[in-house]
Amino acid sequence: MHSLSILIKPASSLCNLRCEYCFYANVSDLRQVRSYGIMPQATAHTVIDRALEALPSGDLHIAFQGGEPTLSGLPFFRDFVTYAERCAGEKVRIHYSIQTNGMVIDEEWAQFLAEHHFLVGLSLDGEEFWQNECRKAPGGVGSYARVMEATAHLRSAGAEFNILTVLTARSATHPRALWNFYKKNRFAFVQIVPCLAPLEDPRESQFYTLTPQAYGTFLKQFFAIWAKELYAGNYISVRLFDNFVRMAMGERPEQCGLTGTCSPQFVIEADGGVYPCDFYVLDEYRCGSVCELSFSEIYRSEAMRRFLTEGSRLMPQCRSCPAFRICGGGCRRYRSLYFLERGYCPHRDFWESCWGEICKVAQFVRSRQ
Repeated sequence: MHSLSILIKPASSLCNLRCEYCFYANVSDLRQVRSYGIMPQATAHTVIDRALEALPSGDLHIAFQGGEPTLSGLPFFRDFVTYAERCAGEKVRIHYSIQTNGMVIDEEWAQFLAEHHFLVGLSLDGEEFWQNECRKAPGGVGSYARVMEATAHLRSAGAEFNILTVLTARSATHPRALWNFYKKNRFAFVQIVPCLAPLEDPRESQFYTLTPQAYGTFLKQFFAIWAKELYAGNYISVRLFDNFVRMAMGERPEQCGLTGTCSPQFVIEADGGVYPCDFYVLDEYRCGSVCELSFSEIYRSEAMRRFLTEGSRLMPQCRSCPAFRICGGGCRRYRSLYFLERGYCPHRDFWESCWGEICKVAQFVRSRQ
């Protein structure tokens, strides 16, 4: 093994926002224990010990998510990094990332993240009315102003960050406005993910609910804008489109879910419990605990085997789809959105409409490498 990726939830499902569409709030509501609180220092050290036991040399990728991971406190992160660097030695290179809503990112936090080369994912849905519509603090106060302050702190400290946007029914109808927002604010790296309905009720409809048709239309329109701007020299890294171009070049996508098969993510809850995927941190998929088992033993667990087997099952309509050779059926969790409308799939619509242009973009990019 030359690399290992783990995803840690140091504050479990705890959060200082009440986002309307939060998928992890939905997931945690389906468990017997909704929140495991803040990860104890001993558990955090055990996570590091287990990871280095599994990876004596190579690249260790450690991501922090939540809930809101910063609620575990800056002292938690300082101790984590200090212990990890001391134990890793010279043979293991550790790469850190964190996904945050930005509400507590001040100058001190930003300096710490920059100093230790964290890649910061900052949740921001676009213009103020989109952000404040769904991402609110307790009491209904919007989060836009505070998140924009966080971007300023991160820039001032020299921290590397990208923007994570959850696409809703309303923002999906304004692809040009969303692009202009990124461009105006000089956001160079962007990830856009579709808003998902609850696991147990994929047909639930709220004001923010994204339909398959709306998502497919957005993808086509936003890609056309992105490609035109790319040719004009105004490149913004949109993770999904970057991966599509990689695929057109014959390379394997780095983004999980684009191959149609599941791979273990080793998601570690605050109590040390390990799960195979961030979307499925459910009691039925608990694969054991790092406090008791090695990563090798967790990988061989029955729950992990069952999850990976279930994730490889295709929807009937995928087998005869001409786009299957490209998308492989897509992400297991996103299929709850893709196939809500009979006879329509947003990925098939996008691929059939845009694959030719994706190949042209790939040629354009290759010619400039």
